[in-house]
Amino acid sequence: MKIRKTKQSNSPKPEESSDSDEPQVEKVVINVESSSSSENDDDSSSHASYGPNDASLGESDNDSDDDSVVPVDSPPKKQKAFSDENSKWLKPKKKETIDLLSSSSEDEAENEKEKEGENDGSDAESQDDDDESVELEVERQSRLLDERMQEEEDEADEEMRDAVSKHTSVYHLPTKEELERDADRVVPPSELRSHIDQILEVLADFKERREPGRTRSEYVDQLGLFIAELYGYLPELIEYFLSMFSPAECLEFVDYSDKPRPMVIRTNTLKARRKDLALALMKRGVTLDPLAPWSKVGLKIIESSVPIGATPEYLSGHYMLQSAASMCPVMALSPEPKERVLDMSAAPGGKTSYMAQLMRNTGVIFANDLRPDRQKATVANMHRLGVKNVIACTHDGRKMPKQFKHYKFDRILLDAPCSGLGVISRDPSCKVQRTIADVNKTAHLQKELLVAAIDMLNHKSKTGGVMVYSTCSVSVAENEEVVNYALQKRDIKIIDTGLDFGRCHTVVCFAGSLPLDDLAHTLFCRQF
Repeated sequence: MKIRKTKQSNSPKPEESSDSDEPQVEKVVINVESSSSSENDDDSSSHASYGPNDASLGESDNDSDDDSVVPVDSPPKKQKAFSDENSKWLKPKKKETIDLLSSSSEDEAENEKEKEGENDGSDAESQDDDDESVELEVERQSRLLDERMQEEEDEADEEMRDAVSKHTSVYHLPTKEELERDADRVVPPSELRSHIDQILEVLADFKERREPGRTRSEYVDQLGLFIAELYGYLPELIEYFLSMFSPAECLEFVDYSDKPRPMVIRTNTLKARRKDLALALMKRGVTLDPLAPWSKVGLKIIESSVPIGATPEYLSGHYMLQSAASMCPVMALSPEPKERVLDMSAAPGGKTSYMAQLMRNTGVIFANDLRPDRQKATVANMHRLGVKNVIACTHDGRKMPKQFKHYKFDRILLDAPCSGLGVISRDPSCKVQRTIADVNKTAHLQKELLVAAIDMLNHKSKTGGVMVYSTCSVSVAENEEVVNYALQKRDIKIIDTGLDFGRCHTVVCFAGSLPLDDLAHTLFCRQF
C-alpha cells in the first residue's frame, strides 16, 4: 500500500492561519496496489512511500509540530465474496470509494459508523429484494396457468368475433362482368377454396345469407365452376354430380376422388392361409394390417420395401392384387361349391379367381370377355393361382343367350363396362376425357348386357337363381336407371345383398350406386 500526502494547493491560504491554533486540513489519498508477493506473504508489512514532494510532507506552513501523519492501518487481504458454487453468477455489490479526510479521529469514526449503518441498511434492503424476487414453484405454475387461461379467453373472443362476422356478412357472388374481367387471370387455389366455402355457407342458410335478387341456381352454377377449376374437371361432369348429390356431398366426393386408395391383396386360400402369408411378407419387410372385420382374406399394405407384385409369394400364387371394392360383388354373389357360374366381364380374372376360391375349385365357372387380348391375363392368373374349374371364352355378351340357349347358370356376375366415374383416384384422366355422352352410351350397353344375363339365369335353381350387377361408376344413369329398366323388361325382384356395410341392394341383380362413406366410396368398382 502506498500513501501519498499532498497539500491542497488550489485552496487559498487563510489570513489568520498564523494566529489560529487549529491544524490545517490536509487530504490523504490512499492507493492500494496488490501484488502476488503481498498476497502470498502473510507476514510481510505494508510499505509507505511518498511522492515527489517527500521532503515537505512532514512540514506545515506555520512550522507547527502538532501536524502529523494520520496512521492508516493496512487493509486486510482481499477475499472472495462468495465461496460456494454460486460464485460464478453471483456478484458482490460494489462499494463506493472512501475519501479519507485528515480530520479528527472522532469524525472519522462517526463517518465510518454512519457508512457502515448505511451499508448494512442497503444490504438488508437488497436481501429483501432478493427474497421477494425468488418465485416458488407453486407460484410459477399458478402464473403460467393464469397466462394460459388468458390466452384461451382471447382466442375464444377472436373466434367468436370471426364467427359473428362470417355468419352475418353477405357473400358477394361474382357477376358475369367480373368473371369475364378475371378470365385471363390465374386464380390461386386458396381463393377458389374460399369462394367454395362461402357459397356452401350461403346455401346452408340461403334465406338469410343470399344477396337480394339472386337465385339458388345461380349460386349452384357458380359453385360448380369453382369446383371444376379447382380440381381440374370438365364443368359438365361437376354439373352432373351436382344433379345427383347435394353441394356439400358433391365437394366431399370430388375431394375423396383425389385421394389415393391403399394397396390391398387377397389371400388365395387354395394355396395359403392369411396368417402364414402375413408372416412371410412381414419377414420381407412389408408392413400390413388386416383389411377389415368383414373380410377374412384381405390384407392392407401400409408400407413395403419390396415390390408387392414381384415377391416369391406372389409368383407362387399365394395372393392376388385386388382392391377391397372389387371383393364386394363376389361376396354378395356368394357362389357355392358345385354350381354353374358365369362371369360376363371377367378380365383380368380377379373376381373369377375369388369365386373359384369360394367354390373350392369345384363346379364350373365361365369367364367371358369380349377382348381376347385381355383374356390372356385371365388365363395366366388362373394358372398362377392354381384355379382348375374356369373356362375362358370371348363372346359378345349381348349374343350369349342364343349360344347358351340350353345351358343355364345358377349365379351370374355382371361387372359391366362403365364410364369409370367411381375410380377417378385410379384413373385421373376421367376428369377431362369422360363426357355426359359417354355416360349415356355406356348406360345403353349396360341395359343390353343386363337383360341378356337375366335370360341366361336358371330361375329353377335350388341353390341359386341370383345375379349381381355392379359398376365402377356413381352415375344414376349407369346404376339405378339400368336396374329400373331391367325391372320393367323382366320378371325379377330386388333382394338384400347380405353385406352388413355400405348402403346397397341386390337385384336378383345388383344396384351398385355408391354412397359417400369411406368404405363404400369405391364400392363395387372394378379396380385392377
